[in-house]
Amino acid sequence: MKQKQQLTDFYQGLELDSLQTVNEVFSGILDVFPIQLSETEALEADFTTLYKVYENNMKHFFRKIFESNNNVFYVRPHVIINTSDNYLAEKGFSSLDIEFIQKILSYKNELLQVNEHEELNKILELSTREVVLSNFFTEEIAIKGNFDLSFPLFCLSGKSKELVQRYAAEAKLYIR
Repeated sequence: MKQKQQLTDFYQGLELDSLQTVNEVFSGILDVFPIQLSETEALEADFTTLYKVYENNMKHFFRKIFESNNNVFYVRPHVIINTSDNYLAEKGFSSLDIEFIQKILSYKNELLQVNEHEELNKILELSTREVVLSNFFTEEIAIKGNFDLSFPLFCLSGKSKELVQRYAAEAKLYIR
């Protein structure tokens, strides 16, 4: 519980939009593309289904960080995009997932400690499929759930920077 409070205090309420005021060592964007897409390229990309191609890569990246952090991630669900039954079905969620999604929705803006790999995967799926965007934290790394599989990230040390770069390369993702 002490660690959770320290994270909350450090990230000033965990608002990553204002994190640039912190003297982080490194910031970048975890992405499925090596460079920012041009406006034309972005219009041509089908982001509604692109998660199907890259979701396992994202899960691999997050699993590596999770394991390197003693199987702990702190997560804060913060933006609800769409939780209608039709949208959830379109995004590949079954009726069995509804209870979990409702549970996550009840924790909006609260910091959750996640110790189970499967639970982390489900929360990550909600972000990669743009259902509920969450922020993910360790003591050294903050990752903001975002649209289009482009997740801003912040590292507070050179060691954590090297770690995320290595894990992104292993997962065939990019830090730009």
